[in-house]
Amino acid sequence: MTHYRRWRGSVLGLCVVTLTATGCIGAVDRADFEELVQARGGGLVTALPGDAIGALQRRLGTADLEASVILLAAPNSSRFQFVMLDQPPQVTAALNSGGALSGRYPVARLRIRVPQAPDQLDDYTFALETLSEPTPVQAFAGDLNGTTFAIDQVPALRRVEEIVDTSVAHSGLDDAHVSALLVHRSGRDVLVTVNVVAPRGVTVLQFDHAGTLLRVQRA
Repeated sequence: MTHYRRWRGSVLGLCVVTLTATGCIGAVDRADFEELVQARGGGLVTALPGDAIGALQRRLGTADLEASVILLAAPNSSRFQFVMLDQPPQVTAALNSGGALSGRYPVARLRIRVPQAPDQLDDYTFALETLSEPTPVQAFAGDLNGTTFAIDQVPALRRVEEIVDTSVAHSGLDDAHVSALLVHRSGRDVLVTVNVVAPRGVTVLQFDHAGTLLRVQRA
């Protein structure tokens, strides 16, 4: 079963339970539905990057993929802003590349080093079980060897639910949810930066490549 079907099923299941418990009949309005989605982690589950990476491996014909940035974004129908601590230049370039970073459904955005041309990068989007066609990235002035990482060396991508739960628990915010999770290199380290948002603030958390919490800071 794909990540989207699992996510959609869990959200719809929660809708049914909520409607039954409250005695309400009829459709759930969009605001209530989005609140339910957020309560279930916004669709940020391990299967989202797992399915995206699997689709890329099949498309590109190799299991050895390197990425500059991997962004997992929860559904957001209004606005999206990612907050970072000491933002590396390759992350700035990816976030400012144009186009909406989030949408109505959970989405994975991957900036991938082209296997046949390792001095080039392509952008891919994965949502609703579908991998987009590649979008070429303009030449990056930095050293790709120092700004990319091997995807299979990031165990944190197999612990997304745990990272989401830990982030919310340590955010210090009420009515909080994870809006996005971003994997990137910072110096020699591969880090996972998480944004937790709430009506009264934003908390930024960083994890190491294995998914261990390193630091927490209110933005």
